[in-house]
Amino acid sequence: MEEKLISPKIDRKAYIKARIIETLDDIDIAIHMWIAGRSRNSAGKVFSAVKALLSALVTKNLDRLPNSDWYVKRGYNAPTHSLKGISMDLVKLGYTQVESITDKAFLLHDYQYNGFDPDFSKYKKKEEVLHDIVIVSNFILDHIKEWFKEEWDNDLDNVYNIVLSDMKKLG
Repeated sequence: MEEKLISPKIDRKAYIKARIIETLDDIDIAIHMWIAGRSRNSAGKVFSAVKALLSALVTKNLDRLPNSDWYVKRGYNAPTHSLKGISMDLVKLGYTQVESITDKAFLLHDYQYNGFDPDFSKYKKKEEVLHDIVIVSNFILDHIKEWFKEEWDNDLDNVYNIVLSDMKKLG
């Protein structure tokens, strides 16, 4: 299912729902990419899932975030260069471990571009990459329903259950 992504300035709830679906879809794609032997693409999709999750959390909490003018103008989109600071602000609002999951997502992002290049990659073998993919994905799946309980509906539940089922394929 694909949701039309409209500006949160027009419809905040629809924007949040679209980003939640994007988060779940990216995890599901990451699972299938991993199974197909595309570890770097899989890592990149998990990074994209974290970006979409942070975007949804920021939009949900626009009124509670410091520097709200920046968040309203640009921060709701969770630009890559600002993810560290965004995750730190979200931790202050009670979204514990978001900063550490964002840090892991950046490691996966680096791996997407550099593979196992010893000059750039923190990973030495595929099992390490899979470990972080599973940690980040499970963290999201363990918290997303709770964090977005006001926005949660049957459509989101259907997508969530598909991803949860597919996660079992990673072992």
